[in-house]
Amino acid sequence: MDWLTLALVSTASFAAAVLVDKLLLSCCIRNSAAYLLALITFQQIFVVLVFAFFGAGFSYPLSLYGMLAGTAQAMMYVSYLRALQIEEASRVTSLIFVYPIFVFLGSSLLLGEVMSSRQYLGGIMLVVSAVLVSYRPIPGRSMAFSPALKHLFFFWIFAALYAIGIKYLLTLMSEWHLFIWSSLGTLIAVLPFLADREVRAEAFGFFRAGPSLLGAMFIEEIFDFLGRLLSIFAFAMGPVVLVSAVGALQPSITLVYILALGFFMPKLLEEEMDRRTLTTKFMAAILVVIGIYLVS
Repeated sequence: MDWLTLALVSTASFAAAVLVDKLLLSCCIRNSAAYLLALITFQQIFVVLVFAFFGAGFSYPLSLYGMLAGTAQAMMYVSYLRALQIEEASRVTSLIFVYPIFVFLGSSLLLGEVMSSRQYLGGIMLVVSAVLVSYRPIPGRSMAFSPALKHLFFFWIFAALYAIGIKYLLTLMSEWHLFIWSSLGTLIAVLPFLADREVRAEAFGFFRAGPSLLGAMFIEEIFDFLGRLLSIFAFAMGPVVLVSAVGALQPSITLVYILALGFFMPKLLEEEMDRRTLTTKFMAAILVVIGIYLVS
């Protein structure tokens, strides 16, 4: 497979994981930190499987750098879940893909790359798309933007750091070993949540909740595992900005998933589906794709 195919399949997998996350956060989860702690624990099943086949591949200090990348990913997850808990899945997936702007800026600062006028235009289109999808008119107020933006700003920063760090590390270590050490870093980063008694109690409670919840969480981690692993291989084969750019298709894929679910199970996810809202979301998704193309 080439990097583009890997990135596309990764994006589709992440979009499916988003829907499972939103469903569970809407009906079963009170605390997003407890949910994240449980998900990262599930994630270690896949880490053990990769370790069994490929070994640890420890290398100082590269393995530690891989763990730092995993820490950045953990911060991404924290911001993303908090945003998803208070906002629609389709809006969140549109808003998170402003982060390639930060990827390109980071690449420019660290690698000395220069932005062209076309890339500036693409960046502006990405910002416009984020404003468009986050805007929600409220009677009596002149402006109202998504409350998720305060969380997603941190997502943009950590996502850019993660993407640039992963691209650098893949020139020095294998994809499988980077997955192992970044996953370990993610686990270590969320362990402090155990200090909170309420978070600890809810997280442990998930594992006693029965097969339905555990099965849904395991399915989410399968999608997340495929998305993460394939994205690492895509970063290894393709330019970091272009691989990040393909992820801009995720809002459109998420919206297609939501429309399909709404047709078969109309009450499963609560989303604004009136004609005006759908038109706005599609316009925002199109702007993201055009903006990413120009940035790339």
